[in-house]
Amino acid sequence: MSRLDCVSNRSIKVIATYVHSKLGSYQFLFDGLTYPANEYPSPQDFFLNEDEWTTHENFEQIFRRGKKLVDEPDFFFRCGASTARLRSWGRLHYFARVFGSPNDGFKRLPFFNKTFNDTKDMELILPPTYDRSLRKMRVLLKIQFHSDFDPHKDYVGDPFMRGILSSIPTIWGLPPAAITQPLSPYNPVTLLNYEPDFVPFGLDAKMEERCMTLRDPAQGQRITVGQKIYLVPEEVNGQKVFLGKYSKSKPGSHGGTNDKTEAIVITEDVIADDQIILRKGHIFMAPYSVLDVTYERLSVFRQLAQPFKIRDTHHDSGTELIEMINQLRESIRAKNEAYLSLEKAKAKLDEYRRELEHKVEERTAELRKAQQDLLRLNRDLESKVESQVIQLEKYKELRRYLSPQLTEKILAGEHDFGTGPQRKLMTVVFTDIRGFSSVTDRLESEELFQLLDRYLSEMIKVVHRHDGTLNKIVGDGLLIFFGDPIPMEDHAERAVRMAIQMQEKVVGALKEEWLQYGLELGVGMGINTGFMTIGNIGSDMHRDYTVIGNQVNVAARLESEARAGQILISQRTYSRVKEIFEVEEVGEIKVKGISNPVKTYSVICS
Repeated sequence: MSRLDCVSNRSIKVIATYVHSKLGSYQFLFDGLTYPANEYPSPQDFFLNEDEWTTHENFEQIFRRGKKLVDEPDFFFRCGASTARLRSWGRLHYFARVFGSPNDGFKRLPFFNKTFNDTKDMELILPPTYDRSLRKMRVLLKIQFHSDFDPHKDYVGDPFMRGILSSIPTIWGLPPAAITQPLSPYNPVTLLNYEPDFVPFGLDAKMEERCMTLRDPAQGQRITVGQKIYLVPEEVNGQKVFLGKYSKSKPGSHGGTNDKTEAIVITEDVIADDQIILRKGHIFMAPYSVLDVTYERLSVFRQLAQPFKIRDTHHDSGTELIEMINQLRESIRAKNEAYLSLEKAKAKLDEYRRELEHKVEERTAELRKAQQDLLRLNRDLESKVESQVIQLEKYKELRRYLSPQLTEKILAGEHDFGTGPQRKLMTVVFTDIRGFSSVTDRLESEELFQLLDRYLSEMIKVVHRHDGTLNKIVGDGLLIFFGDPIPMEDHAERAVRMAIQMQEKVVGALKEEWLQYGLELGVGMGINTGFMTIGNIGSDMHRDYTVIGNQVNVAARLESEARAGQILISQRTYSRVKEIFEVEEVGEIKVKGISNPVKTYSVICS
């Protein structure tokens, strides 16, 4: 379901930035468009705010105005292709700092698509895969418009999106990606007769029985340019999808549903004003669009060097070497001129020779010094690269568990992480969604993934806000502890405050989202404080930083006893927070490995 404001202003900012790069301004781009004037002083302030969304009508009007102002062929594609070069996609550009290669960017396209529009969904049919026959990386994307949105309204968005996708490899210094689009959902008759870019050609496209005809813009006579066909599904990664294979005969009883597989294939190229309007072999009226993307593979060296290229704003040693070579060329040119002068003035041969020898000695000394400087710079650079790689690997390990603030403290050398096993007084928290197994039976996997991803994202934000260590995500459950690797006296208080804020999130916006699917969201939590063992366990191939001990089992047992919306804490935790939070006594529970029953309290969430 598409909302009214279905286009992110990030798309508007891409258009405005490209127009400004071409004309030096974006005057007239936003004139007369509707915007919340009570919140923003001008249309420009609103439409260039990447956190806002606007209607598709505004987006289309701005896009077509931009094309008219710039007046260049393939404007829509070039505008999209400029995003990486002009860094016009706003804060999303900074995601490139944590991506290791173009593969990471393409894997996250379905997520980024949702940050740009609410008119269509994107799915990876084939994730980034090395194609040996092409000797390139290959990605297959399926793009499907929402059922309540007319695809013909967003025809200009097709080349725009292809342009954006083509620019992704250029972030890593690679050539742009090559993109083909074998399938489109548009009705070609509607498109050719009503799309503003095609109306001036007067094509008068029609379907006559099973063939499509139009007036040839070159000859003026009616020609046949397409025919109806039946799409044949192909299997990719265990999924049957349409990729462009078709049959001219009607499918039989095993051929699928006829009304969903019938389409139109273009049989002739149609060209007007040196512009290809229809391309032979392209298929229209498919259930969805398919994009076939190929790009160069990023070498391991360039992948390791990428984080430093992003951060470095200085000239590299290669530039300095080029400058030195240019100086040498100038020296040789000067020396040749000196020899010509000597031939013309033999009387001054000895004087010129002495001067030349002196200059050569100076140049040789300069070259030796430059060579030594280059060797020293190379050694420093190699050392820096090695140090940065180690730091990057350490950061990747830390960010699995800790909030950004704690990660920075550890990287700054203020605390140790990943040492041998230690016994510490800590507080541990277990959380779990109640009745989750029944939820998995009632939802499609895509819906379940979306709900669970949103839930875990909100929970992790709360964990980081209280400087907790996220140790494990097991399905819908979380294991969090406080007191390591950063020591803290108030670890019990932090744990309880975190649990309360988690429950507030659950009964707020998250619950509303689950109710849209007819589901009740409820989470049980258990908290215990005590001495436990923390450290790395496992082999050199796979190690895990975790916490073990009887007191961990107590927290797990408390979580299993907690009802939906309930936070159960042990006597040990209660003794540390009783002056801070309101609780009520629940009773005692028996825990395997613990001789005495554990007195239990329920935290009252206001």
